[in-house]
Amino acid sequence: MTGKGFLSTFALFLACFGSVSLPSAPSEAAGDPGAYFPSGPLVKKFTGLGGKVLIREEVNPLQGAGGTRRVEIIRKIHYMKFPERSIVGTFSYDPGSGEVVQNTSTSAFGSRTWTYRPPFLQYRLPFKKGGIWEVQDGQNRIHNRVWGKVRVVLPAGTFVCWVVRKRITYDLIRRKSPQILYDYYTPNLGLVAEGGWSEDGLWHWSKELVSYREGKKQP
Repeated sequence: MTGKGFLSTFALFLACFGSVSLPSAPSEAAGDPGAYFPSGPLVKKFTGLGGKVLIREEVNPLQGAGGTRRVEIIRKIHYMKFPERSIVGTFSYDPGSGEVVQNTSTSAFGSRTWTYRPPFLQYRLPFKKGGIWEVQDGQNRIHNRVWGKVRVVLPAGTFVCWVVRKRITYDLIRRKSPQILYDYYTPNLGLVAEGGWSEDGLWHWSKELVSYREGKKQP
């Protein structure tokens, strides 16, 4: 990924909440790795930062090729008194490699669309305890490790989730210290919660699913 300039704390926040949230199709079996990736349509609503942020995600299926599944995610972010911002990204899942990647993203502060070359790896399926992958996001390095499964209680319900621990080393607005994040994935909805701590163990920020609505799957 290249060329992203973030000029405010709000921009840093958008970067954090711009991480992938890939829900899955309601008709897919929980035992299918693809159940963690959507074939849509689906609408999810999140809250976070002590209720200071609201996020609405709309997932729409796209035409795939060669067995690859693709979706468009429209993410509308409302943070405190800032104007609402929208980010539109496209994502794909290749059952052969198991990779879930982001292909494109619009800017929250303009009309530009970014294309990831190579596609930006989000996670690998199926989840396996101890699984590891690393990615480079511009000057930022992300180390991912699958911790295992836990049961979490959220406003939207109780879910059994795979937990992925992400250690992000930022080189952003003079911020050099790593941040630790925990992503919670469940079949049929994908990402349902995310919690973050700085390396000194202090709570940083989080988001959690408050409601969702599944649409009818395309024939």
